[in-house]
Amino acid sequence: MLIQRGAKSITRGRILSVSVLSVNNRSVESTYAHISSLRKQGLFEPRNLARWDHDTISKRLQDGGYDRGSFMTDLFAERLANLGKHVEEVGTVACLKVISGTDAKAIERLLLPVNGIGPAVIRNFCFLRNISLS
Repeated sequence: MLIQRGAKSITRGRILSVSVLSVNNRSVESTYAHISSLRKQGLFEPRNLARWDHDTISKRLQDGGYDRGSFMTDLFAERLANLGKHVEEVGTVACLKVISGTDAKAIERLLLPVNGIGPAVIRNFCFLRNISLS
């Protein structure tokens, strides 16, 4: 369930969160640099994202080193909350099965309905997982 990126291991759930946070002129590398502190803030746990309010997620993003200014940080807090709620609605096991696979179309079908997840997030996720989009 882990993949290697350089010398570090990263779970697929973390890859998904990093993918969500690495759009709108933010590189995967710059987000990835904060992965440890974001993990410590609990931002890779779908149940946290589903139950925390917008302000809590935004504060935890900032505390984890992901501060893109008030508007953008709040926007990404909302996107993470939407993702957490979607995972809760679909089911963690079902989501994990899809994001652990290599079927790009299945990944798109799962994630594109989430408000705030679009083609850039899908590209990031598939790039980090070495999944072909064609």
